[in-house]
Amino acid sequence: MDIAITDIITVDIVNTMANNSEASRPASSPRSPSAWGAALVAGLIGILLLGVAVPRLLAASQGLNAREVVWALYAGAKVAPATLTQASADLAAADTWVRDGEREGERSLLLIHRAMLAPTADEQAALWTKAEAAAASALSIAPGQPSLWYRLAALRERHGDLSGAVAALRLSMLSGAYAPDLMAPRIELGLKLVSAMNQETRDLLKRQIRLSWAATPGSIVALSAKPDAGPLVREALDELSDAELLQFQHLHAPKRDPAPGLTP
Repeated sequence: MDIAITDIITVDIVNTMANNSEASRPASSPRSPSAWGAALVAGLIGILLLGVAVPRLLAASQGLNAREVVWALYAGAKVAPATLTQASADLAAADTWVRDGEREGERSLLLIHRAMLAPTADEQAALWTKAEAAAASALSIAPGQPSLWYRLAALRERHGDLSGAVAALRLSMLSGAYAPDLMAPRIELGLKLVSAMNQETRDLLKRQIRLSWAATPGSIVALSAKPDAGPLVREALDELSDAELLQFQHLHAPKRDPAPGLTP
């Protein structure tokens, strides 16, 4: 019995010494398989991150000059046809690296301005078609852009696609109902399309009229005097809710001077 216990203790001592010897090996000894695996995973992650970053960097640099042209258009500057063509091509090239909804929307704007400067009807038609396709492409990537939905609606209406125009206008109103710069053009376009609208979209258009009336009542009063628009405008205003009337009062109530002695 004592011999057996002694043998077990001896084996334990030998195993402990062997383990200590393994732990005390210098750092230059070969790595374990798990360490090599971790290093491999880290390297692969680095390659993947680089693969994502490089195309984005190339796309951004490709479209850098085009962005300056876009901002010039927003500022109301006149841009030469050749410059518009080059900027549009640059944005298309950038999109081959990484698709971007904002960039595609800007390309549609460039194509619209280029179409307006085209010398022949055939060239204009081709450019209008490309502008519409770019707007649709942008919205397939980033659908929450009410101004771009309106642009697509206007482009579709231009070549007679009334049902497509109504669908795009509806999404413009749903994605951003209160948009001061958009409400007047949306109402104008909606009045052209009202005969092709179902009741839901017609109600959305009437809501646009009420929202616009609350912000700029003069424009809606003038619109109500037009024979083609008057009936729908009056119908919309007849449906004003208490909340909308309160909003109107809040926006247009005369500002009172503070009581004497209360000014700072």
